[in-house]
Amino acid sequence: MSPETKNKLKLTFLLLITALPVSLATMSFKSATDTGEITATSNKGRLINPPADISALDMRDSEGNPAFRSFEEEIATLADSEEYEIKPWLLVFVTAQQCATACEERLHYLQQLHIALGKNIQRVRRYYLNAAGQPLNIETATRFREDFPSMGIAFSDAITLETNMREAGAQLSLREQDYVLLIDPVGNVMMYYTDEQSAEDIMTDLEKLLKYSSLG
Repeated sequence: MSPETKNKLKLTFLLLITALPVSLATMSFKSATDTGEITATSNKGRLINPPADISALDMRDSEGNPAFRSFEEEIATLADSEEYEIKPWLLVFVTAQQCATACEERLHYLQQLHIALGKNIQRVRRYYLNAAGQPLNIETATRFREDFPSMGIAFSDAITLETNMREAGAQLSLREQDYVLLIDPVGNVMMYYTDEQSAEDIMTDLEKLLKYSSLG
């Protein structure tokens, strides 16, 4: 099944479970699929069109179990659409390097961004994705849970992640830099940010999406 077909199925399902507007991101990508291009936007991040599925990140918990299932896997277990539980938006900081000063500063800024969402804080969750192919060591994981208590922690493999994202049209190079990925409530990896974009840039996009989205 092509990414375009999967995205249309997601949109159809969302229309069944809510009468309110679906995510702006999903609508934008549907438009891009139908017309062959994305209309001009004012987004700060780099759009992924069509979006990659969250399963492409191969995120795993400390035990090596998948941290997220694909949208198709989620809905395959449901008897009807009323059982579907809307997930939060995700901000995933991904790095294949040891988290040094610059990395921790970025995590701090993302934490402050999250707090600044105010009433929308529950609609978003942050994750630290260690793409070094193994879980964080106990010392670092413990410190992160103390310093960033609301941040989830997962691991993945850089080559697998880069390969999967390349197939989705996103050229990531984890040997050269870290990224922040923006994922919508149905698992669309729809935008990414490099070190060139500030926390304020991410905030601008996120506030816009939360304003127009009924999801998450």
